[in-house]
Amino acid sequence: MYEWIRKHPASHVALVTAEARLTWEMVRTESLRLAQFIHEQAPTAQTIGILAKNSKDYVIAIHAVHLLGRVLVPLNTRLTEKEVRNQLKTAKVDLLLVDEENDLSITQLLVTRRATSCFTETYEWKKNETMSLMFTSGTTGRAKAVQQTYGNHLASARAAEAHLDYRSSDRILTVTPLFHMSGLSQVYRSAIIGSRLYVEPRFDVNRTLHLVEAEGITQLSLVSVMLQRLLDAGLEKHHLRTLLVGGGPVPRPLLEEAEQRQLPIAQTYGMTETCSQVATLLPREALSRIGSSGQAIAPTIVRINAEGEIEVKGPTVTSGYFEQPEADPWTDDGYWRTGDLGTMEDGYLYVHDRRSDLIISGGENVYPAEIEATMLRCSGIQDVGVTKQSHPTWGEVPLAFVVGSYDPTEMQMILDAQLAKYKHPIAIHRVQNLPRNANGKLMRHRLKELLT
Repeated sequence: MYEWIRKHPASHVALVTAEARLTWEMVRTESLRLAQFIHEQAPTAQTIGILAKNSKDYVIAIHAVHLLGRVLVPLNTRLTEKEVRNQLKTAKVDLLLVDEENDLSITQLLVTRRATSCFTETYEWKKNETMSLMFTSGTTGRAKAVQQTYGNHLASARAAEAHLDYRSSDRILTVTPLFHMSGLSQVYRSAIIGSRLYVEPRFDVNRTLHLVEAEGITQLSLVSVMLQRLLDAGLEKHHLRTLLVGGGPVPRPLLEEAEQRQLPIAQTYGMTETCSQVATLLPREALSRIGSSGQAIAPTIVRINAEGEIEVKGPTVTSGYFEQPEADPWTDDGYWRTGDLGTMEDGYLYVHDRRSDLIISGGENVYPAEIEATMLRCSGIQDVGVTKQSHPTWGEVPLAFVVGSYDPTEMQMILDAQLAKYKHPIAIHRVQNLPRNANGKLMRHRLKELLT
């Protein structure tokens, strides 16, 4: 890990935020000083979580954790305290780095702290060692920690370098959270390739437009709703070489508008379990392959099984879920079953459903089963079904159907306490019965029929 940030020219700018502009030498020094501080304060900590907003200190913390040879666990700042506690327990986190103190009962250190000296015994990672744990949720609603090895992260960065022509001269702008794979992967790419990384605390349209023009940004990762807002505000190409767009297919009108402005849109399909990209449609193919996520990024192999499910194999694929091997969807010949349905045409991947029931709201994954389990906590509720509804801003939002009588105030209190805001149903409809098959399984695809 130290080799990643040691090999780049010391005087070259490595990291830029609104408050700071750090060279590679400054990144190295700050990372080693934070590593030393962690070593002094919590020498036995093995698994270290980060609960903080995007900042230069977050990036420094990522490097510091890895310099110590510890496992990194980025935590979603939008989760409730209960959800965070559950994830800390699942991942066996024994130290939490934070940007502000909280009431969680775990040893905490501020990411802004530093020791007066640098850590000297930096760790050398082996390819098969778990370097990070990132959370995803299965259809049961139970959070699962995805194991990501040093080899996974390295292979992902090298694949992006080869397929999308990432260069050390690139200026990468990160406006997505660092606790998501789309954000975290940019930190690793920057460190491995030597690109300059710009990190923003949040997505802001005007600030993004300013940076694209004033700083000569060349690489930018977004979801469709962000792209739409930037186009509406007058985004121009300037020095952009790649606009990587994930979280679902880009609507044709957006692609056509981007084409008119010569914006290099690259649609991508990936997941936490594959350390970001599986397949990416190159900008020159954006309009000729509408709806496609492109070809698999070598050396990753993609195939479709007999049930129409996408399966992947390659060096970026996780070694499995942390201490939940029963949840690992491996095939007998070593492919990872994604749970997504798709087809292949002339070597191009078309993703038809994201885990079928998955709701992608503003780029965030929302699972109906988790919402249903929470709503059933409300007194008077006999049954709950949740499906997705299209939304002009967020793409998709949850829509709930309930059987029984309940107090709306109590329901809102339960939702506020148990679930992040983006998981709250946009509407709750009372019905007599929910559609279930002979085995009692909820048929979510028929829930909207109850509105007629």
